[in-house]
Amino acid sequence: MTNFIKNIKESDKELFFGHNEKFVEIQPKWCMAHIIHNIGLFKSITQARKNGWDKPIPAGWTELSVGQKAKKQNVFILNIKE
Repeated sequence: MTNFIKNIKESDKELFFGHNEKFVEIQPKWCMAHIIHNIGLFKSITQARKNGWDKPIPAGWTELSVGQKAKKQNVFILNIKE
């Protein structure tokens, strides 16, 4: 499980996600295709875009369950707008 974060204080990480979690900082020009590629569902960002993930990252808290069968993964996104 990977947690994607943007504009969150260190002290708030535990509040939202708990201890010993893996965090990836959302970069300024990312879209959902970058996140889906980052978790390994697609081999490239282009492939993720072509499969319908060329969408903006939603603001606020988002929980997704993506993939099928053995590749199914839970993704948690906390995207706090500045």
